[in-house]
Amino acid sequence: MIQNNPTETALVIAGAWNTAILSPEWVLRHGLQRQAEERVQVLIPAGVGMIFEFPRYNVGDFSYVVRPDALIVAPPETSEASIAACEDAVARMIDVLKHTPVSGLGHNFEFRDEAPSDVCVNGFTAARQDLVDQMPQGWDAASASINSSFRNHDGSVIVNISRTLDAGIHIVKFNYHHVIASVEQALQVLRGESDYRRMWTNYAQAAELVNQLYGEEDNGH
Repeated sequence: MIQNNPTETALVIAGAWNTAILSPEWVLRHGLQRQAEERVQVLIPAGVGMIFEFPRYNVGDFSYVVRPDALIVAPPETSEASIAACEDAVARMIDVLKHTPVSGLGHNFEFRDEAPSDVCVNGFTAARQDLVDQMPQGWDAASASINSSFRNHDGSVIVNISRTLDAGIHIVKFNYHHVIASVEQALQVLRGESDYRRMWTNYAQAAELVNQLYGEEDNGH
């Protein structure tokens, strides 16, 4: 059964961020309106090739990573309440940082199935068959991807959908990319204003598409 992978649910705001400003204490005070003295969990990436990765801060209601080019906020679970709490906190933060250059806002979701149906597998097989037929002898198919993009009526939102079959695991990724250029537009997206849809509404659409294509989707929480 295909399931939501909550660890990949994320709200991403692309822009030019000052990593020194968005400290856990600042986020607690301005984003969550709580005391800056609260305990915060800091996760330092470890492992080969991760020395230059940025730390992840867990402030309870969500965890976040701040990079010079993006603020990435992840709810503890893929639920309407948790996602809304992230949006509200980020809206309060960027409302304070009104002069931050913002270049895009994304809603990211992932679904995966570790035992995909024959119909699903056959779809990937058919999609790459022309390549399989032309590859030199001795080259075996290892994985397959099908990527598609769709835009809404005015081009303000583009959804990128990536479907991958790798090592017998079927992964479907959704990225709802909002074409914005200011904090004011970002606030409209976060608040669901000016015909923008809040993040949970996009998740519901993604889950429905997965359900229609691959059967009953299990939220996994």
